[in-house]
Amino acid sequence: MKVRIEDIIVKKRIRGDIGNISDLMESISRYGLLNPVTVTEKMELIAGFRRLEACRALGMEEIECRVLPVQSKIDRLLIEADENLTRKDLTIGEIEQYEDEKRFLQSRGLGKIRLWFIRLFKSIRSWIQKVLVRRGV
Repeated sequence: MKVRIEDIIVKKRIRGDIGNISDLMESISRYGLLNPVTVTEKMELIAGFRRLEACRALGMEEIECRVLPVQSKIDRLLIEADENLTRKDLTIGEIEQYEDEKRFLQSRGLGKIRLWFIRLFKSIRSWIQKVLVRRGV
């Protein structure tokens, strides 16, 4: 369901720093919002803070939302944490496979797709490096 961005209530979040959202903004500009944000029936944001802020920064007035019937603050907190903790990062093998595929596509000169993959990889590589530094690897 589409919801006006100004109607979404953002309460205290686990993630305080949204980081650099320029790549996310570029992706949303190019492909649209691929994954809707999640809100309660009272329009309180549960998940998708970075996506919401990227859409706001792009000047969008409405955003696609998934509405979940959440009964308590603890449920809202658990859902927010679950979205951020349960996703699986790319493995080194998957990154290498991506690199191989990217090189193949580049050799074929696929223009916009090629540039998109390059930007995606740079974002992923930067993120992985930050995670590895945080974990002391």
